[in-house]
Amino acid sequence: MATNSISFDRAANYYDQTRHLSEPMATQGLQLILDRAGPRAKILEVGAGTGRIGVPLLQHGADWIGCDLSIEMMSKLRAKIPAARLARVNAAQLPFVSDRFDAVITIHVLHLVGPWRAALREIKRVLKPGGVYLNNGNWHDETAPSRRLRNYWRERITAHGAYWQRPGLQSQEELAAELRSLGATLETTEVARWHTRSTPREEIDSLASRQYSESWNIPDDVFNITLDELREWAAHEYGDLDQLFDEERRLIFDTIRF
Repeated sequence: MATNSISFDRAANYYDQTRHLSEPMATQGLQLILDRAGPRAKILEVGAGTGRIGVPLLQHGADWIGCDLSIEMMSKLRAKIPAARLARVNAAQLPFVSDRFDAVITIHVLHLVGPWRAALREIKRVLKPGGVYLNNGNWHDETAPSRRLRNYWRERITAHGAYWQRPGLQSQEELAAELRSLGATLETTEVARWHTRSTPREEIDSLASRQYSESWNIPDDVFNITLDELREWAAHEYGDLDQLFDEERRLIFDTIRF
């Protein structure tokens, strides 16, 4: 299994066009971060990227510092807010003194960090006593067409001997177990639910665009063969690939205290 973290250098030029900030995250999610961090909190975001979260936090007046593995992603953030404080880092070796921050946040990041256990220890180290670590990951409805399509595609990739898994955290259960070993408390909060609509064809086209990191290391021949297999399977399962399906989304935050 791969152990290195994934840099998003190759995604920098299209990331903002393909990773929109949902309305619940832009409202309830950002407010939860500000509320739990506390007034005048020093906030560190690990995996700041192009500033999808950091820019609105700065616009809210937060005392925010961002770090990321990708220079190209952070250059996009710098173009938006030239005065933003940024650092290129390995999440397992944060270049900050201990007990510096009131809050640390990771948004859709831990699955990309190979040494994610070491990163948790670094987050614990840089947090002030009584500080809070806020983590947000994706929640999936496993019965939704988008998820079934992706899962079938992943199965076919594995069957052809290729590897799609990200190098980092694999499950919420894995995270909870590691936090227990660190003596941390974990509170999971559902912040919002909403629905989106898409077609099987749109989901397949999204996978075919190779915008997602799970597709980056798949050999071209396997990638093309498995997409053909996915289209054939989807046509059998859903018939009309242009029919719209509703999918439930959930915004969930982990509040962690060491």
